[in-house]
Amino acid sequence: IVMFKGFKKPPKFSKFGKYIKRIYLLGFPNILMQMAYTFYIFGLNLILKTFSDQVVTVLGLYYKWQSVIFIPLGAMQTCIVPVISFNFAAGLFGRCRKTLKDSVLLGMALMLIGVLSFELIPTQLLMTFSKDADVISIGTVAFRIIGISFIPLVTSLIYPVYFQAIGSAFKSSMLTILRTVVLLVPLGFIFSKIGLDWFWLTFPCTEIITTIVGFILYKKENKKISLKFTERTR
Repeated sequence: IVMFKGFKKPPKFSKFGKYIKRIYLLGFPNILMQMAYTFYIFGLNLILKTFSDQVVTVLGLYYKWQSVIFIPLGAMQTCIVPVISFNFAAGLFGRCRKTLKDSVLLGMALMLIGVLSFELIPTQLLMTFSKDADVISIGTVAFRIIGISFIPLVTSLIYPVYFQAIGSAFKSSMLTILRTVVLLVPLGFIFSKIGLDWFWLTFPCTEIITTIVGFILYKKENKKISLKFTERTR
């Protein structure tokens, strides 16, 4: 294994299984997130197909723009994992909390650009990819409703990353499953029965509920960590 000051002898082959298991355990939330993405996109497309092909196109255009807007947020998520993990291992829990707080504030500032874009210029965003009048008409309404979800979405995505960073893979996975499997598709199905415009509320509702659950888990985890730290210092 290459280290900063040279080479470090790798562990015995018999220990590899334990390390690999640990790596996959901590990385499972990310694997799950990628798998869940495919699942809920497929589910939402099936729901929207009952309206029209143009509605499915609108959802696709939303995810095109989402992938662009989320680039800085995704990069920040990747960067905070080692920072939180290092400080957690060192027992510097205050730094972990500060990193989370700063990440949320920065993420919300970044997502504010997305909110303003979706609220103020949805037509221009849609016309970048489509000139279809129906797509633009449906998409304008959809983008303005979905746009309000970008702020709570920051916390609904960062809480799982935080739990992953402190080694709580179960809580991280639970939030991912809650957001993508339990909420997005079922809520989309329920709202679609009321009407197309209602369907787009699936996104803000999902992010708000996930954020609330994530905050509750975070507060409970904080109490547990504080108790452990108190016991160590006695």
